Amino acid sequence: MGFLSGTKRTGSLRLSGAVLAIALASVLAACQSTAPARPKAAAALAGPTVPAPPEATQPAVPAVPATIATFSFDQIKGVPTNKQDELARAIARHAQARNLRLVRRTEPTASYHVWGYLSAVGGDVGTNVTYVWDVLDQSGNRVLRFSGIEITGAAKDDPWESVDASALDTVAARTVEDVYAWINRLPRPSVTGAPTAQAGAAKANPLAGTL
Repeated sequence: MGFLSGTKRTGSLRLSGAVLAIALASVLAACQSTAPARPKAAAALAGPTVPAPPEATQPAVPAVPATIATFSFDQIKGVPTNKQDELARAIARHAQARNLRLVRRTEPTASYHVWGYLSAVGGDVGTNVTYVWDVLDQSGNRVLRFSGIEITGAAKDDPWESVDASALDTVAARTVEDVYAWINRLPRPSVTGAPTAQAGAAKANPLAGTL
């Protein structure tokens, strides 16, 4: 009987160990599946990109102080060329109003490089403009990701036809406010109530065409 009891205990211990190993493997697999992915190379990004869920990554503490940090908006994907230029100019205006220093696209000395992914999809209420922005440091590490949705005019066959200058300006303002809040280590502004950075008082930015 003692031998059988010992065998049962040994079998139970082995079974418990196997269950524990399976449980640990499941947790590790879950962590790996939810870990933030590094941004793909620009050549691999084509067309509208499905936005990541909010809080997809934990923002890193800015390594370069706000007073000397520079930003290069390297790419804005998913937007028609004419509206891409309009969005870039709006970002430049709001950045100037917030004293964010922009440099030319792909400038190698920029403290941070910004990649944008936008899509326009017709919805029940209007056209949903979804935007996702990645901020990368000089080593290519993503230090910030934020996203949002702007609802604009009635949906059309081509959703981007419904996206007017006002909607693009709102996206630009909220983009700048998110970057400004992060570099200055402030709370993220509300998506529905982000300030407009007083764009109306800003002068024309000489870097407007360099994004």
